[in-house]
Amino acid sequence: QLAGRWFLIAVASRCDYLAEHGHQLEAAAVTVTILDGQSLAMSTFKKLNGICWEIRQRYLPAKAYGRFLLNGRGSRLDLVVGDTDHSSYAILYLQKGQSISVKLYGRTSQVSDTVMDKFEQHVRAMGLSEDVTYYFPRYGFCDSADEFHILD
Repeated sequence: QLAGRWFLIAVASRCDYLAEHGHQLEAAAVTVTILDGQSLAMSTFKKLNGICWEIRQRYLPAKAYGRFLLNGRGSRLDLVVGDTDHSSYAILYLQKGQSISVKLYGRTSQVSDTVMDKFEQHVRAMGLSEDVTYYFPRYGFCDSADEFHILD
């Protein structure tokens, strides 16, 4: 049910990159495809220095429902579907080591105030705050990629 196109609305994270470059965020859209009935293939389309990039990731199912795993180059990224209605929003948790991020995706580039309140509750529940929450532009999305990168 997560399959289809999603727009990245916001992310809460103590990531150093976001702290330094949060003022330069570009719109990002994700296309989710379900492979073999259980794995998630995620193609993220975003701009970097005026070039549209596609970043491809494949998350394998973990033992619990709604949990997925990406084994990267020497690192592991856990993805958990925290809350979703499948038709308008999805709140995802990503954990790499001790670092946790909370991401809000919408089927459109804008979500309701109720959904935004839910996201903020999830953010606070993870011990994160408004000062590490970043909001993405609602315009300037890439529909295709000039370049691509695969993270397997």
